[in-house]
Amino acid sequence: MQIDRPITIALLIFLILIAVFYLVLPKYNELQAVLMNVGQKEADFQSKSAYYIEVTSTYKELMNYEQNLKKMENALPPKISLSSLIDFIYKTAVSNSGVIIQKISTGKEAEVGGKSSIIQTNLTVNVIASYESLEKFIAELEKSARLIENEGLVFTVERPTTEKPVPSGTFAVNLQIKVYSYKNL
Repeated sequence: MQIDRPITIALLIFLILIAVFYLVLPKYNELQAVLMNVGQKEADFQSKSAYYIEVTSTYKELMNYEQNLKKMENALPPKISLSSLIDFIYKTAVSNSGVIIQKISTGKEAEVGGKSSIIQTNLTVNVIASYESLEKFIAELEKSARLIENEGLVFTVERPTTEKPVPSGTFAVNLQIKVYSYKNL
């Protein structure tokens, strides 16, 4: 019994087609899915790499402004340090000869604007100074990198007594100032 050659060829082609559909085609689809997954991972890697390069360049650019950032940090510190603030006020008064600080008293702390993360602290500074030295003192306070706001001045003229001698040309002044800082979270 001999099998016809055209039937054999047709049967072999049919078997090859079945093998392609059931064996090769699923593996080809798996390969395509893996290649697509690799492409997505590569795109993610490229975007993350570009992001980190941008963050690094931004960091280097910010480091060029490090002094300015420190000034801003001093202007609005995370927590107010009354000792350093009072020391700053005393040093400013000493640098402006003629300003004598009698007393510094702290007031209440309050949030600025309700739900804000900024706290305002009120201070009252009692000084004896001439007009010129007081003007320099206030200008130095306002020029500082700290957020200090002058709220008001109260001048009092006292007659000198033996208990409280007041140099001529000077006034007793109650200086009310506000200092701002961040609220502790």
